[in-house]
Amino acid sequence: MMFDKILKAFPPPKFLDIPFAGIALSDSSVRCIQFGKKDGGLFIEKYTEKPVPSGVIVSGQINNKDAIVEILRDLKKDLSLCYVKMSLPEEKGYLFTAKIPMVKPEEVRTAIESKIEENVPVSPAELLFDYKLVDRNRTDRLDVAVSALPINVIDTYVQIAGLAGLSLLSLEIESQAIIRSLTRRGDKSTILIVNFGPGKVGLYVSSGRVVHFTSTISTKGQSSRGEEFLLQEINKLYVYWHTLKENVDKPERKIGRIIICGEKFSDTTTSYLSSNNQTEAVLGNVWINAFDTAIVTPEISFDDSLKYAAAIGLALPMDILIRD
Repeated sequence: MMFDKILKAFPPPKFLDIPFAGIALSDSSVRCIQFGKKDGGLFIEKYTEKPVPSGVIVSGQINNKDAIVEILRDLKKDLSLCYVKMSLPEEKGYLFTAKIPMVKPEEVRTAIESKIEENVPVSPAELLFDYKLVDRNRTDRLDVAVSALPINVIDTYVQIAGLAGLSLLSLEIESQAIIRSLTRRGDKSTILIVNFGPGKVGLYVSSGRVVHFTSTISTKGQSSRGEEFLLQEINKLYVYWHTLKENVDKPERKIGRIIICGEKFSDTTTSYLSSNNQTEAVLGNVWINAFDTAIVTPEISFDDSLKYAAAIGLALPMDILIRD
């Protein structure tokens, strides 16, 4: 691959090679993992999971900073952590795609700012945003996928990391970190990620490893018809996605696979979705960009690994991420 040759000839600066861990926060737990390098490959150097008491975080909103800081301090001490990358809550983010004029690279952010008011019900002055170019081959316009979060949410996550004594390298919305861990580098297909959590399910549509759409649905009170309810929500998403103007008559934009991750879902979920949705549903392989499980046996069990998808996506080394 061309990027491999470039990286060998011009290796990333040392600051990009600082050992770091990925930390994923949710309403019920904090999960952390850090990879090490050996013989040209990766291995799990350290990992752990700590429970979050009920009510401390609700839908990504941190209600008790002191409690989270204490958990992160324990994490830092137990694993001897220093540098980390941390997830941001899906529920607090705004994600949209936009078409902007063909402008100079330094003018892209200004062009995107003009689209924020059309897509986000929050003043641009109260937001921070990042973006990815979706289609680099067009010559008439730029297609961008934009992620925006309120500044006060980001400030809170920066603050808790600092108070815990952790050196924060970056923050990233949970869905994008999950996509990175569950899809191979260079994958151009369109997929649906179904991320199970306690009392909720995240649905993320990714095309070309870029998140284009997310939805978080509550599953509380649906225990007796959980799979049926989930299927109904997925079918609604399919109708929405496949009737978007930019997706019609584009085979590459059709959702071709469902990948399941997370926790607390039924053993029959995969087969149920496959047989009733006419789309293959599979359990995710979170190690797909880390190592070959036919050669390396991870310390984390397969079932537990599905809980670590976001943390793993955050923890993948920079020489892997730079190829995205």
